[in-house]
Amino acid sequence: MVKSGVATIKDIARSASLTPAAVSMILNGKGKFKESTVKTVQRIARDLRYVANASASGLVKRQTRLIGFLVPSMAEPFTVEILRGLEERLHHFGYDLVLYNTIGNEDHLETLYQRIAGARRVDGIVVQMFSHTERQMKAYMSHLLPCVLIEGEAASIDSITVDNYAGAFAATEYLIRKNRKRILFICGELLTNVMIDRKRGFLDAMKKHAIRTPKSLMFEINYENSRMRQKGMEIIEHFDLTKPLPFDAAFCAAGDEVAAGMIRDLLDHRYRVPQDVAVVGFDDQPIAQIVSPSLTTVRQPIREMGATAINFIINRLQSAAIKPQHKVFKAELIIRDST
Repeated sequence: MVKSGVATIKDIARSASLTPAAVSMILNGKGKFKESTVKTVQRIARDLRYVANASASGLVKRQTRLIGFLVPSMAEPFTVEILRGLEERLHHFGYDLVLYNTIGNEDHLETLYQRIAGARRVDGIVVQMFSHTERQMKAYMSHLLPCVLIEGEAASIDSITVDNYAGAFAATEYLIRKNRKRILFICGELLTNVMIDRKRGFLDAMKKHAIRTPKSLMFEINYENSRMRQKGMEIIEHFDLTKPLPFDAAFCAAGDEVAAGMIRDLLDHRYRVPQDVAVVGFDDQPIAQIVSPSLTTVRQPIREMGATAINFIINRLQSAAIKPQHKVFKAELIIRDST
């Protein structure tokens, strides 16, 4: 029991039946201890809010004034916009950013996170999710490092996302109201709630209007980010372009880059956008206004998401005793010339 209301290493040591010196070494990633002992100390420290009170009292000696950003790839425009939001807010608080690129390797993500957190190289870390496994969630919770998930959801971890379901539902209904009922649907791999919710929103909107969607008009692509526009072109090439297309609209929930590739290939094959095929994207990246015709899309407040992630980190550094912070941003349909 913590008598003073502020947990100390002695409190943790007492609960773990260890010496204060041993607890200090474990919390600082030093020494060699059994994995079970390390986990016990980390669990007790979390339960006693040790890091929270130490941070609030200015007792953390190894403060780096650095915040990490762990990403699957820097080739994705979404990530670049998140990065801008992070940097703008970090500058306000007097912190610097350290970028860690996992190059799309899920195992590398976990290993890198464990190494960063264990060595306390940063004061907090923002993780852009590209999959959502129980093993990853345990990894994020196994350290006392403040962590915020972007595009990920976990009840016990600070997280930021967008109402992907509502955004996809609204985009689909908009196309249906435009009398487009043969809708080609493209999303990313269903590894996180992001794509799962977008697909669910699309299907529910179609179901609401009693429109059947054949499997031949539903595509799931993997995120090789440097080739996203090419992937959009390849989807169009999948169909027999010597015959009338089996769709009169395309909802590219995989993102604007893919949608831009689709528009380019449709135009190259002398299909008119939007007269023959209306196209809707997702994100509202800069490419949405550069491509011609300009792209109707579902806007995510991406830069604001990055700024909010930093607010969450700072809140957690000041008091980890606060309840898990969750923010779900509204997705907004932006209508342009492609529909």
